[in-house]
Amino acid sequence: MASGSQTMTSRPQTAPVIEGDERLFNKDLAPVPVSKRNWTWFNYAALWLGMIHSVFGFTVLGGLIATGLSAIQALIVVCVANLIQLVFLALNGRVGSRYGIPFPVWARSAFGVYGANVPALLRGAVALGWFGVQNYLGATAVNALLTTTVGPWKSLGDTVAFGLGLNLWFSMLIFWALNFLLIWHGMNTIRRFETWAGPAVIAVMIPLVIWALVSAHGIGPIFNSPSKYSAGSFITTAMLPGVALFISAAWATMILNIPDLTRFARSNRDATLGTFIGLPLGTLVFYAMAAIIVSGTQVVYGKVLWNPSDILLAINIPALTIVGALLIMFATMSVNIAANLVSPAYDLTNLLPRIFTFKRAAVVGIVVSFLYAPWHLMQTPGTLFSVLGNIGAVLGPATGIIMADYFVIRRRLLDVPELYKAFGRYRSFHGFNPLSLGWLVVLSGIIFVGEFVPAVGWLYTYSWFVGEIAGFVGYLAIVYAFKAVRHSLPAELEAVGTPGVEAAEAVAV
Repeated sequence: MASGSQTMTSRPQTAPVIEGDERLFNKDLAPVPVSKRNWTWFNYAALWLGMIHSVFGFTVLGGLIATGLSAIQALIVVCVANLIQLVFLALNGRVGSRYGIPFPVWARSAFGVYGANVPALLRGAVALGWFGVQNYLGATAVNALLTTTVGPWKSLGDTVAFGLGLNLWFSMLIFWALNFLLIWHGMNTIRRFETWAGPAVIAVMIPLVIWALVSAHGIGPIFNSPSKYSAGSFITTAMLPGVALFISAAWATMILNIPDLTRFARSNRDATLGTFIGLPLGTLVFYAMAAIIVSGTQVVYGKVLWNPSDILLAINIPALTIVGALLIMFATMSVNIAANLVSPAYDLTNLLPRIFTFKRAAVVGIVVSFLYAPWHLMQTPGTLFSVLGNIGAVLGPATGIIMADYFVIRRRLLDVPELYKAFGRYRSFHGFNPLSLGWLVVLSGIIFVGEFVPAVGWLYTYSWFVGEIAGFVGYLAIVYAFKAVRHSLPAELEAVGTPGVEAAEAVAV
């Protein structure tokens, strides 16, 4: 066990000087200097508006309707899920705004300086999967645009390779290349791009809402869409599983890696206020519009169209298809890079800091996301949703463990310089914390049993909630049982460090 450094209780006015082990440190993993934490509440509000206004979110809501929920029921599921996520995002975002560190570095306190790679890579693998799915949806927008504007383009679909037409293959290559161009310009460019590109999807949603209302003859037929659930059975058999499913589909990864974004915040208040504005407001506006559009297709065509690019082609208004496809492309890149590529890039950098910079890791992530074959995941809502329980089974336990470690065991104190030392306070057992990693593996395995054993299927149905609660409570029980046997906590689990400092506080002083 590593010996502890001296307890620090005073609040520093600048970020600590870091002289870390080269296996654990590079400039992308270093704490953001207080002087460079300049993102305001507006940046975060725009960021969340952009991330909510995503094509993937549209398809998830459409998938809920396609599986039997009415438009109103689907909206209830989404709103309840996002209110729950709002609390977790606000709590974990504090780590980034006060210490300026990314998630993989924060995770070293709970899992060990090398053990942190386990949850980070698991979370990164999930995020890259969603990055691939979003890119596929963006590619369908490229395909819709070129189908409408380039005469021979549609005929390329007659030639099929590996289950897809050549036109869609070329569209995917084009869209993946656009992501390369944007990420290569760095985080500040992404921030500026988010400010206008994210909310731009609303510009295409508005005419689609008008089309749905006109074609369905008003709001009544749309919100009277049928449901296979009564009011009572919806709450007991559909709403709670839907909420758990939506959290896994939406921000389960972001709940963990939110410090990757809040580390640039001027203050915790800025990051939290921006989140509290952007997330609920964006949820209310975007998903209500999505519900109208998707239910409109159900009324007009007798089936649910859950990909907006398919809707643009189905309504056959060339001008709207062209403009809409362009805006979908920009909006998809906006949300996708911030939500699903930034965190895996930091994870790879954390794993091999001597090899990867943020940009190099992001490029690798873009390539890997293509290898997930996301077009298979998006074949049907059932295919997509079957994956989400697996995500909750991994990310729920990781979230519960790291929050128990930070908020209860460490009492929100971190010794930041020690997070970058191979033989420092957070080394634990050869760089791995066997208590947290062991519980992560055991709990995830228990939840996965529910996928195959109907008698405990509820474990899998509510995987994220089960993992979060059991991860939190179980890890505390393990740690304090260990303390009872040892009569003291190991040095690496003691509440030692500082509460961090925000840029706004340093300026005020």
